[in-house]
Formats: sequence, C-alpha cells, structure tokens
Amino acid sequence: MSPDKIQEKRAPENIRVDKVDSDLKTIVQVKEANGEIWKEVTKVTTVSRNGAGFSLPKPVTVGRLLTLVMPLDPELRAYDTDKEVYPVLGLVQYCNQGKIDGQTVYHVGVGFVGKNVPESFKTDPTQSYRISGMRKDGLWEITEAESQFKNRKTPRYWISLPVTISLLQKSEQSVTREDTFTQNISGGGVSVACSLLAAVGDKVKFACKEIDFYAVALVRNRKLVNNESPTLHLQFVDAELPVEKVIASRTVGASDN
Repeated sequence: MSPDKIQEKRAPENIRVDKVDSDLKTIVQVKEANGEIWKEVTKVTTVSRNGAGFSLPKPVTVGRLLTLVMPLDPELRAYDTDKEVYPVLGLVQYCNQGKIDGQTVYHVGVGFVGKNVPESFKTDPTQSYRISGMRKDGLWEITEAESQFKNRKTPRYWISLPVTISLLQKSEQSVTREDTFTQNISGGGVSVACSLLAAVGDKVKFACKEIDFYAVALVRNRKLVNNESPTLHLQFVDAELPVEKVIASRTVGASDN
C-alpha cells in the first residue's frame, strides 16, 4: 500500500496522560443532596493532567462530581497556571474499599472535567455523570447519565492510554488512522473517543505502544450524543488486554461502571 493512501488524524499535542507518583495534598469537597458539605484533606497518590487518585475515609458514588483544590504543578494544569492553587471538578470513576494501617479507607479515582459546575449539579449535587469525550486541553467532557452506577460482571478500569485506531476501508484500499485515548479498559475490550467513521460490526486495528499490545477489535457500538466526540466501544477478537500489566505500573482502582 502506498504511503499516500494512509490518512492520519493526530490528537492534540497538549494532552498529557502520564500519571506520576505524588506528594501533593488536596482538599476534597463533597456536596450532599440535603445541601450539607463535607471536606477532607488527603494525600494525592497519583496525578496527571486529566485525573488523580487519593483515599477518603468514607465512600463516594461512581459518577458523582467532587471538588478538589491543590497546589498542582503548572505543567499539569489546563488553566490558572499562575495561581497558587488549582480548583478542579473531578468525576468519580472508581471507589474501592481498602485498608491503610489497619483503618478502612476508600481508594478513589477521578477524571478532571474543569472548574465550571454544570447547571444540573446546581439543581441536584447527586446527579450522576459519564465521560463523553476529551477536550483539546486534555480535560474530560461529561454529560448527565441516564441511570445511576450499576455493577457489572467484568470490571472496567478508568485508565487513559494513548492508542492508535486503524480502520481499513476496503472500497478505497486505504487505511484511516486516529491517535486517541481510551476512556476505560477491560480485558475483553475498551471504550475510546474516536471520530473514525466505523460502523457497528466493522473491524479495526488497535495499537498501544505503551504496553506493547496490538489486536484486532470489533466495533460493538458507536455512540454520538449531540455534538460531542463519538465513542467507540470495541471488543477484542483475537487477544485479551493485559489489564494486570497496566495496573501494576499505575496506582489505580477498578470501576464496575
């Protein structure tokens, strides 16, 4: 196949997904339905431009929005780079019970969605949200979820991996590629923000250099809500994603959402 038959669409260069260990502390604020607010100062265990992990003394619901305030490094911020602290809304992606020094804690992971509170949150702070895409500044786009968090048999993990999706267009004998990021992963498949014109039933090539994983995947669903970035739900055909390998290199937790 000649090089001129290959079309590429690159993700914005300012999106950073590398998670790093952290000595930061953050103030976490949770607003309840009755208007009560509880706060906790806690250590940030991992952080990136688009999310963070930390522990809380009591559980929070997956899909809820929390407020974090912390002195994040300017290069990891999407705004307020000259301010002393960085206020950011976090969408809860997992909340797993654990133990630290014999005490019960809850390991929480959030995706950063910016500092502007949705109107629906003002009406109901317990409103559930889901990720619908990624903005050019590396923060997640969200929309109201139609239902609350539900358990699933196969755990999904909120992990953003840089990947390349390739769609073979047989009629034109060409390949369209897009560099993008996973929204969540599991052993059998992933969800990715992707604008390729792949229909349900199409096969694509999935490549992730970070974990040296390459596979063929079947498009199980393609969701497009209003003008948001499309989401492809992919099921691997001939391989299983090494989730344990990914988790071993990152301090993250499972989400059954």
